[in-house]
Amino acid sequence: MADEKNPHAGHRQRMLKKYLEHGISTFDEYEILEIFLYTAYSRRNTSDISRQLIDKYGSLSGVLNAGYNELVTEPDVGSTTAALISFVKDLARRYAKEDLSGIKLSTSDSMRDYCYKLLKETITEQSRAIFLDQTMNLIGDIPVSRNSDGFDQRAIVTHAIKTQCCNIVLAHSHPGGVLLPSASDVAATRRVSLSLKNIGISLMDHIIVNTEGTYSMRAAGVAPDLW
Repeated sequence: MADEKNPHAGHRQRMLKKYLEHGISTFDEYEILEIFLYTAYSRRNTSDISRQLIDKYGSLSGVLNAGYNELVTEPDVGSTTAALISFVKDLARRYAKEDLSGIKLSTSDSMRDYCYKLLKETITEQSRAIFLDQTMNLIGDIPVSRNSDGFDQRAIVTHAIKTQCCNIVLAHSHPGGVLLPSASDVAATRRVSLSLKNIGISLMDHIIVNTEGTYSMRAAGVAPDLW
């Protein structure tokens, strides 16, 4: 029976019943976020908040990628809601990493497709290192911070040793920018490549991503001595 003290309880029960009977594919993005926001708001109409967020960030992925610091400044979105949205993005990513069996990135196209899916929705520049075994099976990926010297080489090398990977692909996004590497991108790639060679690991490519597509430094012949 719907909670009579909550004017939205009946609607929520109908939405959850629809999900259980028909699955998530029957919902639009507004409704998916609306249902998730039930966890943050016990009594409020979460439909309006969901539409407000998706209208601003363009999509459900855009909301998830906005990050805590930006979401917490939105009207009607407090610290708890912003934290939960950030958490569910990381939860989904964690699940995806644990469900990687059978993913092989043995061709330039497969590497580019994976990087595009990983970074296409970013609204700020982000970098990731992708770890592969000897036969190019995907082990996982991690975010990599940038500093004055380029990529955080220590984080990459530490994780490479931990995972016992044999090959690595670098990727970073140029949201709103052109699909071309800067001189600093090339220099940073060279430094990472040299660090990896010292521990017997190959850098396979550095791929740049924006909403329009991808750019492979290796396929474009940039710094051919690195590959």
